[in-house]
Amino acid sequence: MSKKNSSVILNNRFKDFPVFSKNYLNFKRKLNHLKSDSFVVAISGGPDSLALAALSKVYSLEKKVKINYVLVNHNIRANSNDEALQVKKLLKKHKININVLNNKKKIVKNIQGQARQIRYEILKKYCLEKNINTVLTAHNLEDQVETFFIRLSRGSGLAGLSSMKA
Repeated sequence: MSKKNSSVILNNRFKDFPVFSKNYLNFKRKLNHLKSDSFVVAISGGPDSLALAALSKVYSLEKKVKINYVLVNHNIRANSNDEALQVKKLLKKHKININVLNNKKKIVKNIQGQARQIRYEILKKYCLEKNINTVLTAHNLEDQVETFFIRLSRGSGLAGLSSMKA
């Protein structure tokens, strides 16, 4: 299937889902504002990052921009490599090639915080190597709630409870 045909098919699928179509138009407007011809899309395998992968794939076909899909495997769990491979296979079915980058640093405490810091270090290094200035990440409302309660349990003050910025 040609890129043009796959783009038409993906765009037509959005028409059956008004909310997704509205989200894509909003997504496209924001990316157009950046005026960039290449992006890194950070993939975790969760529903939010897979939705971002779909949105960015359509955008890349429509706007002819280069998208680099990257998953950082922290090797924290015994099945981390299998999970990364599953995500890679899933995305490949949709003609999305993903680079799996392995974290070699040991994470021993504050697992979420350290993993986030290392993930952004790895993504930054990747961007510098590829001369890319923009990284796209996906978060959903549950991430905000989770962050709020984690910070509350650690005794954060009001400023610390504000969760993530948009």
